[in-house]
Amino acid sequence: MLSLALFAKAPILGLTKTRLQGALGSEGALAAHCELVEYALTQLSLVRRKSRIRVELWTSAEHPLAEQWAQAFEMPLRIQFGDDLGARMHHALQDQLSRGAEYALVMGCDCPPLDENYLSWVMEHAGTRDVIIAPAEDGGYGLIGMAAAQPTLFNDMPWGSSTVMAETLHRAHEIGLRVLVGERIWDVDRPADWLRFQRLRDASQGS
Repeated sequence: MLSLALFAKAPILGLTKTRLQGALGSEGALAAHCELVEYALTQLSLVRRKSRIRVELWTSAEHPLAEQWAQAFEMPLRIQFGDDLGARMHHALQDQLSRGAEYALVMGCDCPPLDENYLSWVMEHAGTRDVIIAPAEDGGYGLIGMAAAQPTLFNDMPWGSSTVMAETLHRAHEIGLRVLVGERIWDVDRPADWLRFQRLRDASQGS
């Protein structure tokens, strides 16, 4: 069985999408965050209908809206644990594997190219390599999956820098892991990214 943890910050005013706040304001940035989470949940729901995968929503803290999302999309709600992003991702992967998943994945909520088609490709190829990863244009990645927890890929990583993807691949190769790298994606960090998402959303709604 495959298992995927969708990572999302709790929807708290002023603490989400801070780099959008200059253009959208705190309330606008929060609304953008919520829309991105719901978009990701919708794409995962579409994939879940045709794939044998367990999907869980992992938020940074408890929040009533997160509970509503979990209920609406019929998935478990879990709370992230760890001092930094690497620790939280490693914990989520390890937790899923400990509960019977043969392959565990973690995905960010702000990567619109991780849509039904991309995720279907991930589901089809997960398990063919030790690690599967979706690289991002900014030098990070938006999704990672593996058959066994690999703390080496998460400890002391320069999170938020443009070298995360390259460093992850380097470490994986150093310890002999076979890695499958998907097509490059983008995430929503800045106002230009938000406009890009809006165009993608409008095009998909019009099709």
